[in-house]
Amino acid sequence: MLRLFAVSLLLTATLLVADEKNSAKLAAPEGWSGETIALPPGFAPDMKLKGSEHIRFAPGMMKPASDSFFSYAFVFELQSKPDLTDAVVKDEFLKYYRGLCKSVLNGKVPDVDPSKFTFELQRLKSDAKHQPNEKETDTPASYTGTLNWVEPFATKKPQKLNLELRTWIRNDRNYIFACVSPQARDTAIWKQLHSIRDDYLKKPAE
Repeated sequence: MLRLFAVSLLLTATLLVADEKNSAKLAAPEGWSGETIALPPGFAPDMKLKGSEHIRFAPGMMKPASDSFFSYAFVFELQSKPDLTDAVVKDEFLKYYRGLCKSVLNGKVPDVDPSKFTFELQRLKSDAKHQPNEKETDTPASYTGTLNWVEPFATKKPQKLNLELRTWIRNDRNYIFACVSPQARDTAIWKQLHSIRDDYLKKPAE
């Protein structure tokens, strides 16, 4: 278990399952840890997304010198509303990371202003063709994003996080899968993140 992250989540009353049982929905390489929390989390109660989040942390998640520092994969399993438009996804992720940083720092670094964090999100071009009368949110979508924030756990310094997101609908539920790392997307950690994502996408519908 990733103790530092788990303690922070527990203090905000968001922890559902602090073990490998539920997070095993995301198969991961040996040495990766996992958590499951409720959405919206206690550190970001203004989020509109409701459901659960399953997370897998790389072994170097809290080790700034590691090639896998702050690298992790997670999936949001959500209610059918709100629709996952580009604007909703961007806004909800900003609320999530702003709230997380504010909760963890808890005023210990007064110069940090989470309201100034930025999240650039770009939808990737899809080959899927829309059917007549089909909403844009009804088809799977992939995004790349860049979050500029302050990493609050280990360094408490500005950090640029690279994100790859995928959204889809299954059995009248919304899903968002995220791969996250400050490392460049051509580094080894991204192969592991993609493997976790691809394995989850192959799982049968529940």
